[in-house]
Formats: sequence, C-alpha cells, structure tokens
Amino acid sequence: MEGSEPSEDQSVSAVSWLTMIEGALKGRTPKLAEPGTFDTAAAVTLLLRPASDRLEFLAIKRTEAKRDPWSGHMALPGGRRDAADDDLWATAVRETREEVGIDLLERGTLLGRLDDVAPRSRHIPLIAIAPFVAAVPPDVVAGRSPEVERAIWLPLEAVIEESYRGRLKLPFEPDREFPTIEYGGEVIWGLTFTILRQVEELLRAIGYPRRDT
Repeated sequence: MEGSEPSEDQSVSAVSWLTMIEGALKGRTPKLAEPGTFDTAAAVTLLLRPASDRLEFLAIKRTEAKRDPWSGHMALPGGRRDAADDDLWATAVRETREEVGIDLLERGTLLGRLDDVAPRSRHIPLIAIAPFVAAVPPDVVAGRSPEVERAIWLPLEAVIEESYRGRLKLPFEPDREFPTIEYGGEVIWGLTFTILRQVEELLRAIGYPRRDT
C-alpha cells in the first residue's frame, strides 16, 4: 500500500483516511502474545474520530489509584479481560463503555488490530495487551468515570510529528530516558507510546499528512 496513496494531500477527507487506515490494518497480520508468556490478558482501543480533513484520537488520563500500575498515566481506554468476555474485542468494547461511556457496538466500527504489547518493567505484572483500532462518528463525546480523570481528543498528526516528541526520566530508573508524545501539557509514554509507534508506521505508509512540513 505504501506509495499508492496521496501524501500531504490536504483535500483528502477524514473519512477517506479512515478507509485507508482500515485497508492498511487488513493488509497486515498482527503479532499476538504467545500463550503461557503472560499471566493476564487485556485490551485497549484506539478511538479515531473525524475532524474536518483530519482525524483525532482519544487519550485518557487515569485516576490516581494505589493498586493501578498505570495510575495517573495518559493511556487508551481499556483494561483486563473478564471471564464473561467472549474475546478480547469484547473486553475492549466493555472497557471503553465503562471508562468513557462510548458504546462501540452502537456507534463504533472496528477497523483492525495492532500487534500485542507487554510491559518490560519488573514493576508491572506480566500482562499481554491487545490494541484495537476503531472509528466513531464526529459527534461522539467521551465522558468520565471513576477510573478516568479526564478524556482528551488529540490530533492524530501528534503521533507522527517530531514537534510533539520529548524525553522522560523517571526517579526509579534514573539511567534511562523514555520517548514521549507531548501535547497540551500531557505526556504519553510507556506502553501507550509503544502502541502509537505502530500507528506512526501505518500512517507514514499511507501518507497521512503532517502540519510540521
């Protein structure tokens, strides 16, 4: 698909970009976590919403909670699989509804699945996370919940533009720097950044436009 789509074409509609993203996702086979290498399965959803000729994605700031290893972090809606969930997409649907009040079965369209990701830090449980990509209409509004301090729609070009990139040092790992996406005072890093790096590769392949060129 690379090279077959228009690059830097401001006239392409947001709906057309969604179609291209869906096609790119269907053209790849996601890498799934190997059974037995993790203790818990989870799923998150990258929600995409049309905004004029561009797209936005939904990021959440998790509520501060002692038992949550991602307490206070910027993240994507999602969580651990329940025994009642038929599959991980069902987990993503349920968690998105519970956390931000968006019912993907009624108002969403599943575009595809990205590679599973897993934390590498010894401070995080052994968990395999399945990232799904879904589209919602432009009038969809994200709410709050006990697990979500706030939900923010960010421009999708923040995933690919260098002007939004930064570095983060953590007190418990002073010798390391973590790459970030920074927008409006919010910092995305860690597993969410890893997921968005996959999205960055996909967007570059279809020629998604940047505003910093």
